[in-house]
Amino acid sequence: METDKPVLLAIDTSTEMAGLALYDGRRVSEVIWHSGRNQTSVLLGQIQHLLSMNRLELGQVGAIAVAIGPGMFNGLRVGLSTAKGLGYGRSIPVYGADTLEVTAYPHRSSHRPIRAFVPAGRGRVVFGDYRYRNGRWVRAGEFQNRAFEELTSGLAEPTLLTGELPANAEAERIESPNAEQPRPSLSVRRPGCLAEIGWNRWLDGEPDDLNTLEPLYVHSARSDG
Repeated sequence: METDKPVLLAIDTSTEMAGLALYDGRRVSEVIWHSGRNQTSVLLGQIQHLLSMNRLELGQVGAIAVAIGPGMFNGLRVGLSTAKGLGYGRSIPVYGADTLEVTAYPHRSSHRPIRAFVPAGRGRVVFGDYRYRNGRWVRAGEFQNRAFEELTSGLAEPTLLTGELPANAEAERIESPNAEQPRPSLSVRRPGCLAEIGWNRWLDGEPDDLNTLEPLYVHSARSDG
């Protein structure tokens, strides 16, 4: 990607599958890895690794996009604190995007209903429903924090179900008459999608306020004991 123009760095540590991307408006370079719960110790090293592979310096990063959740508590805090630190330190804009929008993003061209989800720990998932209405994609209803077994609840029509399965999921496929799942390679949350979302906001000049930008946590409506 070697370039003399400013690039955008995307950071996604919402779950144990972490990802980074560099984007210059035309080309994207990504790295995705299973970080487990070690985001704190490896994230800065992976950022430098991605920059080095593309023959870029940190000084060429002109903006940052960061996934703010829903997701796992520690991962979200690591990603957002890193993005804020770089934003403050280098006086560059930071753009937060919700993780489920990033998950649904590559499937929007189908115009089918989408239910995007991420693991939330302890056998739970957080999901959101997206619909194509009046020429644009919108979220229908609120995010839901449910037990994994309830992921397909309320699906009244064929819906694309996409996201990262929890580590304790017993099967790779979810059996439900109205659930359609893409191939595993198309279910991976792509940091390149986060980069495109952030790039479009960068062009529009809509940076987030670093003083108020916070992780998005979605708690369960009830305790499962």
